[in-house]
Amino acid sequence: MSSFRGKGSSSSGRATPARGNTCLNCRRRRIKCDGQRPVCRPCSTSVSYGDCEYPELGGGMTRTQALEEQIAVLESRIQQLEDPGHPGGAILLAQPYASPASPGMSCMNLRRHALTIFLGGSPLAVNEGVSELSTVVQAVLQNSAEIGFFLHPHRFIHSLSSSHPHGRPLIALMSCILLWGSHLYASNGVNRHESTILARALRDTAQGLASGHPQAVMHCIQAEVLLSHYFYRQSRFVEAKYHTSTAVSITLSAQLHKTRSADAPSHAPALPPPADAVEEGERINGFWTVFILSSCWSAVDGSPSPFPYPSSPEARVDVPWPLDIGSYAQVPRPPDLRCRGTLQRFLDNQDDSGTSMLALHAKASVLFTQASRIVQGYRPGMNQQQTATFFGCYNAFQTTIENFTAKLPAPTTSATAVVTHSLAHAAMIRIHAPFLSMNPASRGRMADSMRALVRIIDAVDIPGLPVVDSIIGMIWARSCQVLIPEMPNAPAHLLASILSVMERMRARYPVINDQLVEVRAAQAALG
Repeated sequence: MSSFRGKGSSSSGRATPARGNTCLNCRRRRIKCDGQRPVCRPCSTSVSYGDCEYPELGGGMTRTQALEEQIAVLESRIQQLEDPGHPGGAILLAQPYASPASPGMSCMNLRRHALTIFLGGSPLAVNEGVSELSTVVQAVLQNSAEIGFFLHPHRFIHSLSSSHPHGRPLIALMSCILLWGSHLYASNGVNRHESTILARALRDTAQGLASGHPQAVMHCIQAEVLLSHYFYRQSRFVEAKYHTSTAVSITLSAQLHKTRSADAPSHAPALPPPADAVEEGERINGFWTVFILSSCWSAVDGSPSPFPYPSSPEARVDVPWPLDIGSYAQVPRPPDLRCRGTLQRFLDNQDDSGTSMLALHAKASVLFTQASRIVQGYRPGMNQQQTATFFGCYNAFQTTIENFTAKLPAPTTSATAVVTHSLAHAAMIRIHAPFLSMNPASRGRMADSMRALVRIIDAVDIPGLPVVDSIIGMIWARSCQVLIPEMPNAPAHLLASILSVMERMRARYPVINDQLVEVRAAQAALG
């Protein structure tokens, strides 16, 4: 730790910034801060103080601290509703015509009142405090793509103020959003209420489908996805896989994979027709979000994909590639648009309209999953015909990866774009890794993909991004496991760059920390 403090406190030749321009971490640690935003140098090089924030609000309060205060109020209200006898459980009711600043309702009670309304309280003052809840929701949804939130954000936030319980979001989904809010906006990654909110979220989600809510199916899928991402980030893989499997099960039961299918349905639809293009878009994006989540993590742990291809007509994915959620209302899909074999058409290099960021992410996850399936098809000692068949598929798939990566936009500062590029490069590394010792060309292809992976790390300040899909830690760890045995021949800076970015992110991502420990152990075993 002394080396990190030395970097943070060394002089950079700049004047010491004024107190208001010094981040809170450096102020607490009593070291010099260079005032760089969004992350100052001392924080960027520290393992323990990666969350760099500056006072933005009146009274020296940061945005995170303001969110923490709001989250704490919501947590407190949940506890009060579960235990009415808990001290401080009483809520002061406002006079109908009293101003918010009147003694009838303090600012704190106004916030509590907002959650009371949401959890089923009186609808008479439904608009009085919903903005407090909306603030937390909006903060979490700024990272919607990275945590798998696929519903239309503006509609969702607007629904918080509905006067009817069935017009508001499912309680299970709100519990999961508050869980993420508690996790993301806790000071230095510590929140004493997080375990309580998690327990509440798990209980509510287990009961979600039985709630009678008109959006129970879609909201339960969304809740399960949020829980899955949360547990993967925490390196709690058994629980993560459980909730991923539940999301897949509900998705398939609701036939989201047959949205806009060219084939007649084999049985009655589980969901009523969508009310409009946005609601249909939520179903399409919901399917692809679950597909990405389940496919990537299945490829990592070697389990069978729940969406195999090729597959039977009943299991085949016949849904259009997704649009950005805001595009469905602006550019509605033609009523007669129908799909068949979406995944196979992509793997056959047929042109399609899947160019949104979510569509590219889904395609990269297809490549990542298919790479593992193809490699598993190779067996030493295959006869000439089997070998020819295998390498025919192998070479065609390699061309698909090359065509896909060539058309990708630059990753810039988008966390989803970073993961999309990384998945595609990881797919190329995966198909060449088994042949490094027998084929010099494979070693060259692997090295090229490693360099491309490291260029992303060098070009984008990934540790400075608010949230990144935890699968990135697994991609980096698997890449290191391929590189380590090749170190006598591979450029040393490739491994060093990957280990460096993992080191910087380990404090915020337990999954990356655990993977880094395994990589270091493998490195030490080889001397």
